[in-house]
Amino acid sequence: MIVVIFCSSCIPSMPSLKQPKKTVVLPIPDPPKDELRGVWLSRFEYTKFSPTHDQDSIKQYISNTIQNAAKTNFNVIFLQIRGNGDAYYTPGLEPWGELLTGTPGKDPGWDPLQFALETAHYYGLELHAWMNTFPIWRGTELPSDTILPTPPYLLHPEWLVSDSAGIPTPLSDHYVSFSPGIPAVHDYLITLASDIVSRYDIDGIHFDYIRYPEGSEDSHYSHDSISVSLFNSNEGNPMQLDWEDWQRNQLTIFVSKMYNDLMGINPHLKMSAAVIGSYHRNGWNAYNAVYQDSRRWTELGKMDFILPMIYWPRSHESYGFMDLSEEYRTLGTVDRYLIPGIGSYKYNTDEAPFIWSETEGQIDDLRRRNFPGMCFFGSGSLNDHWEELAKTRFRYPSNIPPLTWKDDIQPEPPGITSVIRNENSIIIEWIPSTSEDVKRYNIYLSTINPIDSSKAKNLWYVTPDSGTFWEIPIELDRNGYIAVSALDAAWNESALSPVVYIGK
Repeated sequence: MIVVIFCSSCIPSMPSLKQPKKTVVLPIPDPPKDELRGVWLSRFEYTKFSPTHDQDSIKQYISNTIQNAAKTNFNVIFLQIRGNGDAYYTPGLEPWGELLTGTPGKDPGWDPLQFALETAHYYGLELHAWMNTFPIWRGTELPSDTILPTPPYLLHPEWLVSDSAGIPTPLSDHYVSFSPGIPAVHDYLITLASDIVSRYDIDGIHFDYIRYPEGSEDSHYSHDSISVSLFNSNEGNPMQLDWEDWQRNQLTIFVSKMYNDLMGINPHLKMSAAVIGSYHRNGWNAYNAVYQDSRRWTELGKMDFILPMIYWPRSHESYGFMDLSEEYRTLGTVDRYLIPGIGSYKYNTDEAPFIWSETEGQIDDLRRRNFPGMCFFGSGSLNDHWEELAKTRFRYPSNIPPLTWKDDIQPEPPGITSVIRNENSIIIEWIPSTSEDVKRYNIYLSTINPIDSSKAKNLWYVTPDSGTFWEIPIELDRNGYIAVSALDAAWNESALSPVVYIGK
């Protein structure tokens, strides 16, 4: 008799079947009610109608962009008005920009900044004037000495950025800049910006190129004679900083002086800067390559928000979009806002590897991590996506997050609203807030009372001005409760007005 004994421990183990890794699909986050939604509109985009330089086409492009942004529930337009020692507004110190007409210094017969400003305010958007800061010329040939006003490049050659041998930057297809280490340059640029802030009712001023030029590490910019003399003096370098720290400090001194002077003209003005997308990572970064220390600017309270230009995808091994966004957010910006810049120009097609879903993913990830907003470069990259955004990720209006360091006093609420429902519209009227600096009103609609004013889905409309009467061309197919709140220049919001019920 044969006895077969089965021993479970003697049975060889079966290889485990590897389960396929599940792809976790996160839900699309709801749009927040408080979110800065900006778009950069560059001079190259709105003047792209060369060689005709048709002025009506330029105006139409600006107007279309602003209208599309308004319909898509954006709230800020960053309009470029200075590129390199030129003006895309009625000139004060510098000549008309060449891209407007094809001729440097030629008057186009209208004012792009004033036109865009009036259009943006009509549609309820803030307009921030965007200036390239230290660049003062671009091109392989010298500017003509017949241009009026005289180009700054010709007025002050002693202010040019110079290499380690003291040789000024040669002309090229890229920018030539004034040296950030020269106090007279600071004064010139502050006078330039102050003139704009004094003459135009802009909501903000936005600076790009607050930095030393690319190549500073290799060419040792800027060893111009004035900077070198100041660096080696007790008056110009009282803390005895090394060269790199001294140059970073010159930019910080410039930012501080600019902020103080502009806020003296208009304390409600918002001052911001576009900065290099990587702050301090190995390789190309703001801190070491161009001596740009925006952390210090916000730490001192001399910048209302910064916009890092993070034009890399989230999957990038060294410069991942969210990694760099988080790096900037952990810099200690105190109570200032960090608004990551999305390079949507790279992701505006349906072709791999740069596809529109990358832009959508960056929007979603910023919201999941509670960033206060985002800005897109540039406006042209959204031309095929305005309607899509308006129906999905930007389907509700939003308020710019309140700038409480400028003003933290809540406005008084408006009075009782009167609501009249017509066939194709709703007419709303309210008693104005008694606060003096009210700029606009929120109109809320909800099926539930009390209305939750923290939810974006309940924010029906943001008025473009402080008027107290508004007709909205919309037909409601449901009952609802309506209320209104007031917003001041710093986007502080009042309590809600008494609620009014409206039936079908």
